[in-house]
Amino acid sequence: MSAPATAHGPSTFDLSNTPRTPLTRLLAVELRKLVDTRSGRWLLIVMGALILVGSAIFAYASRNGSVAFFDFTSVAGGVTSVLLPVLAILAVTSEWSQRTNMTTFTLEPHRARVVVAKLLATIIAAVLSIVVAVAIGAVMTAFAGALGAQVDWDPNVEGLLGFTIVQVIGLLVGFALATLLLNTPAAIVVFFAYSFVLPGLLAIAGVYFDWFEDIRPWIDFTQAQVPLFEGFSGVEWGHLLVSGLIWFVLPLTAGITRVLRAEVK
Repeated sequence: MSAPATAHGPSTFDLSNTPRTPLTRLLAVELRKLVDTRSGRWLLIVMGALILVGSAIFAYASRNGSVAFFDFTSVAGGVTSVLLPVLAILAVTSEWSQRTNMTTFTLEPHRARVVVAKLLATIIAAVLSIVVAVAIGAVMTAFAGALGAQVDWDPNVEGLLGFTIVQVIGLLVGFALATLLLNTPAAIVVFFAYSFVLPGLLAIAGVYFDWFEDIRPWIDFTQAQVPLFEGFSGVEWGHLLVSGLIWFVLPLTAGITRVLRAEVK
């Protein structure tokens, strides 16, 4: 059907002065998407339940000994380091696996703004999860004290800051892999291989090949993050930056390029 004609020719819609969707609104939408789906909602529920149960078991096991507040943060870190990156992966890949990307990119044609909103939403979710984990740790520290354990309430600010940074880095790596692969199972499998298989392989290679042991710190992103809890020397900053370039910056750059250019079906 052709547009109705007027004295000045076919009528058209002038959208040139339409204001751009605010980034805050895109961010609010992406935050809601994290809990709107059953997978995202249950992932957060399971993560909170595992932190609670794991901390309770640790508190009970420590009832006859001593326990520090930061110990419970470490327990929570074991859970969040695995599940938070999965949340970031779902935030990206769900658009493509459930084929809602056409709706999303029609309502917001500037794909880069959608990617930024998703990234900010997952970082906010990570920080909130860490806050909840620390709160659970405080409750469980008191619980351990009530059971008879000797409690050290030193918050270990440096360790807590390092813990937060490591959690966010893991989430960002998951996000980068998700943009690169745009497939939920593939991104999760590759992330787990990167997190749990690759460090062991690199360590084995370092044992059998002396020359590789000198190279390993520059390509092992997991090992390069350890000084975040202890303090960096000059060369360790170099290890973190170079390995981060390999495992985060390059995949994210390639992934964002793919998202911007991928055909929407």
